[in-house]
Amino acid sequence: MKPKIGNKRWLIIGLFLLCYLVLYMDRSNISISGPAMMKEFDWSATQFGLVLTSFFIGYACTMIMGGWLADRFGGGKVIIFGALWWSIFVFLTPFGTSLGLMVIIRILMGMGEGVALPAISSMVARWVPKREAGLAQGLCLVGVPLGITLTMPLAARIIEYHSWQMVFWTFAFIAPVWILIWLKFGKEKPEDHPSISKEELAYIKSGQGGKEEMPDQSLDLTPKDIFTTRSVWTGALSFFCTNYLFYLFMTWLPTYFMRGLGLQLGQSALFAMMPYIVAVFTYPIGGYLADKAAGKFGDNIGRKIFPVIGMVSAGVLLILGSQAANAFNAMVLISASNGLLCLTMGGYYSMPMVFSRKNAGKITGLWSTFATIGGVTAPLLTGVIVDAYGYNFALYLGALISIVGSLILLLFVRVKEITPKCV
Repeated sequence: MKPKIGNKRWLIIGLFLLCYLVLYMDRSNISISGPAMMKEFDWSATQFGLVLTSFFIGYACTMIMGGWLADRFGGGKVIIFGALWWSIFVFLTPFGTSLGLMVIIRILMGMGEGVALPAISSMVARWVPKREAGLAQGLCLVGVPLGITLTMPLAARIIEYHSWQMVFWTFAFIAPVWILIWLKFGKEKPEDHPSISKEELAYIKSGQGGKEEMPDQSLDLTPKDIFTTRSVWTGALSFFCTNYLFYLFMTWLPTYFMRGLGLQLGQSALFAMMPYIVAVFTYPIGGYLADKAAGKFGDNIGRKIFPVIGMVSAGVLLILGSQAANAFNAMVLISASNGLLCLTMGGYYSMPMVFSRKNAGKITGLWSTFATIGGVTAPLLTGVIVDAYGYNFALYLGALISIVGSLILLLFVRVKEITPKCV
């Protein structure tokens, strides 16, 4: 980074990182609370899987709408509304005393969180030039493993000294704190920031077009131009595969270590935390490598190399982890699997900005909807498979889907700027 340019864009990226951290603290606390909830309500793995899945049903419902609203009205406003909404239902989660009521509460919570991710991507597209897109997205996404890493021991300690209900009542107040920080330091667009330098603003704007540096070209794109582009849809399908395994890890790892491998709550929380400590480093590394590879090989090859390698490696390591001789070896291999899986995310999230910077929120909304379908299917299907065949078969399926996703990305996605279709 050149000092004379300035660094206000990275301070804003830091706020987005914190937003991701809050998002994933609030959604992952149910994973560590799961064994206590299953015991209190006498749920089977399938029933708990339904509760986990219900969040993602609501999440999927607002993804595309969140991207559209952010592109049109500003991502900050969208996130503030969503954060207040989901915090209410985090607080209400312990009051879901029946399976049906719990499912409704989790769906409504998911609807609030669903608008946040495409809104963040829409604002990242405004705040950084394309050459820094992968790194910026990778840094934002560091909040994902950080949030989960903080949640595992913190929620376990709250359960140990208070109750699983107190986890939700405590976490419900985290997002409002982020809102106050955003209102103090955040801005929708770089030109709205009172202290950004002219040099940094010019630097950001100069790198927001295509190869010909025509930043207004994407303004001519219609929804038909975007959503009839095959690579937008095949990329979304590949992203579903990545996120199927991601959400399998996020929702079932604590229960797997506790019930599948026989660990106690404290040790289970520690082991479930380790894959996300690894991911803290691989998220930004993946984004940085995507930018560097795109600069050397072009966007189509460069932004796909590490997602393909990461997904194949994650699948292979997960299969090896399921066959490990003991819980520690399983944790090491699964941690490596999740780390390489998260290496893919910076590349993936930078692709919509290549397709169309001005419409990045809409495309990210579509991709995130497909990702959330992974969040819907992985927890429930994993629960059904665990009840019927055991944990290993559920892990094998996750590994297979990840590898298939890498092949879809490699063979059927072309990462290039969308151009208007001729009428």
